[in-house]
Amino acid sequence: MAEHQKRQLMGIAREKIAPLQDAVDLNIATNTEKSALTEWRKCRVLLNRVDCTTAPNIQWPEQQSVIRRIGS
Repeated sequence: MAEHQKRQLMGIAREKIAPLQDAVDLNIATNTEKSALTEWRKCRVLLNRVDCTTAPNIQWPEQQSVIRRIGS
C-alpha cells in the first residue's frame, strides 16, 4: 500500500515538473515557474527518500504545502 501511494505521489510530482522543466529548457520560464520547478523537484527528492518499510509510520512530504507556497 505504501509503495502504491509513493508511486502515485511521484507521478503527480513528475506531471508537475515536466512542463516547468520544458519552459526552463526553452528559456521561456517565468520566475514563478522557475520557483515552482525548484519546489516540485525538492518534493520529488523527498518522496524518493521515503522508506516504505516503515509503514504505516511514514512521514510523507507535504505536496499540499508545496502547492500553497507556489500557487500551482
